[in-house]
Amino acid sequence: MNPFRPTRWEHDSSGAPLIWFTPTAVHLSGDKSVYVYGSRGSGKTTLLRSICWEDLLSNPSLQIQKTISDFNHIGIYIRLPDHVSGSMGYMGWDEIFPGSPNPDYEFFRFYSLALELIAAEKALSATHQLRIEGVMALSARDELAIVTNTCDEFPRLLPFTEKAPKTFIDLSRVLRTLVRRMNEACGRGQVPSLIEILPTREPYEFLSYVIDQLSQSVRHAKPSSGARLGFKFCLDDCEVMSPLQRKSVNTLVRKSRFPISWVVCSVGEAVEAGDTFIDEQPLTDADRRVLSLDDRKSPEFLALCEAVASLRVYFSIKEDRRPKVSGSQIESYFSLKNRLGTVVVNDIIDVMIARSTAPLAQHIRKAAEFLDSLDLDIYGLGKTANGALPYYQAYILWHWTGSKENFSADPPLDDMSRIAKNAQALKSRSQQAWLRRKNVGAMLHLANRLGQRRIPLSGVSIVTALADGSIRDFLEIMAEIFDRFARKAGTRSPEDVLERFARSGGKIAVQTQTDGIYASSDAFYDGIGILTDSNAEAVLRFVNALGSLTHVLQADFEDTSALATAERGLFFIAQARTYSANAAQIEAVNQMIHRAELSGYLRATTSKRVLDKDQEETPKVTGFRLHRRFAPRFMFSYRGAYEPVRLTEDVLFQICLGASDTKPNDWAKQFAKKVGSAEDLQLSLPLRSEVFNIDD
Repeated sequence: MNPFRPTRWEHDSSGAPLIWFTPTAVHLSGDKSVYVYGSRGSGKTTLLRSICWEDLLSNPSLQIQKTISDFNHIGIYIRLPDHVSGSMGYMGWDEIFPGSPNPDYEFFRFYSLALELIAAEKALSATHQLRIEGVMALSARDELAIVTNTCDEFPRLLPFTEKAPKTFIDLSRVLRTLVRRMNEACGRGQVPSLIEILPTREPYEFLSYVIDQLSQSVRHAKPSSGARLGFKFCLDDCEVMSPLQRKSVNTLVRKSRFPISWVVCSVGEAVEAGDTFIDEQPLTDADRRVLSLDDRKSPEFLALCEAVASLRVYFSIKEDRRPKVSGSQIESYFSLKNRLGTVVVNDIIDVMIARSTAPLAQHIRKAAEFLDSLDLDIYGLGKTANGALPYYQAYILWHWTGSKENFSADPPLDDMSRIAKNAQALKSRSQQAWLRRKNVGAMLHLANRLGQRRIPLSGVSIVTALADGSIRDFLEIMAEIFDRFARKAGTRSPEDVLERFARSGGKIAVQTQTDGIYASSDAFYDGIGILTDSNAEAVLRFVNALGSLTHVLQADFEDTSALATAERGLFFIAQARTYSANAAQIEAVNQMIHRAELSGYLRATTSKRVLDKDQEETPKVTGFRLHRRFAPRFMFSYRGAYEPVRLTEDVLFQICLGASDTKPNDWAKQFAKKVGSAEDLQLSLPLRSEVFNIDD
């Protein structure tokens, strides 16, 4: 009865997946088309479903928030891999049309027809079902007229059916049959013969003709405002499209006007060229808006996590035992701040110091007590809300020489005067911000010096930070925490455990949270071994190498640059310097990085696409960091990495695809020395200001 599993709502075994209508969904429900980008697990599919008619009509969790009558459009969900054959993007159109001045345009005519047929079929089926359910009003006369007019305007539809269609159901069946024939022809190399009998039309003409008629005839049954309804076609999993397919979709979006609009959803970064098949008319801001789910601010993502957790917990309780709540109440039913607590770095260090018997731990406590006695709370140098001493501030001020970013590796333990002097120098807000930016780095240093490989991580900010913008990863972490909570409940029934977990206002024990967080990190790492493609072993070595390197760069207390430039581990790739890496090696490295990104193990920071005239577009990620869920396992910052480090193609090839006897830890220590000693290995990168709002 774990309320946080399964972690993918579309796999919910109950048949009623849980959907939260987010503020982002409001942007999707407008008249303008939207391009949505995000990493796997960021909630793209759920976002699309929340504005589409099937779930608005029948999903219990969404029904308490929204109804179809709240929208001036009918949302149509389309998952492209389910409807369009992958072979459509790989035909030799120049061979099929050797005399054409632009064979790509012939592809556009073919592929756009398939998309229009799919969209029109689903719109007709949706209208039919919504009328049966009493949600939409449409007269039988209008239905017959729409079908007749469509067949008269496009008579080449009729050869694909035994008898002329009369109803929406009949016409939908014809359109599905035609799409099947198009998919089949692509797979069998029979496109030339099929094209001769396809409906004649200009791209976008067929869909526009059908939807204009529907929009003029369909109305909300209750209440009936008389306003025309639009149709919003939500295309999911568009990362599977080839460049020509993307260009085709862009062109349809560019041509579309009310009552037609689109939501185009892809895994990856919010980077798209916007090219169309219309000369000198690429996509602009007037045609569509671009949303990146990976760019959510921390408060927005926290609110989403709390709403999703509340839905999960609430609907896991038996119906006769859960209270009646409205849509506005459900989002805060399970308070993450109350149940996980608000924990900052010094609270974590306080637990570490209390557990350690090392003499250094007592010296750090004395230094923190001394700093607290200076009564400099207004400068951010006082105790936390939970009463923890200013540990990380004392640690940094103890190591700082007072000159720019210069730190001592091993200052005298009893030199309290340095702490006092340096504290007096940090009275401006910018200086205080400089100190805060090093708080996690100081914690990692201290844990490493104390020999503690298991940091007592807990609290709402850390759990949501480790999720790294992914609702799926958040649910994975919460599922592990719940499992450990349930084990400690003893012989209680599953129903009682769940109610206690949901309704208790107290904080879940720190140890329970820590155990769950580390178990989730280990499970995430172990998942690499499940990969079945040829890059699996390389991806595992890649993650081990970068995880070890990130740890050394951030937590090596003997390296003075680790505090001077805290939280390094944002990796950029440069060309090989020692020798000219061959094309095969570069391609192997690019494929491995791309595979790791698609699997969710990396977060890309920039992307460059290399287009070869003889090949498909190949993604080449040039900036990335490890997913934050790896942070507990490798002991690097739960905030990820924000300081850039340059790698070279030959180094990546050697460590991930070269000699298999290279140990990641040994390599990381050697490479980190080069990073610390060579200034040109560092890059200048402006940091986002909101990064440092995670902690104190």
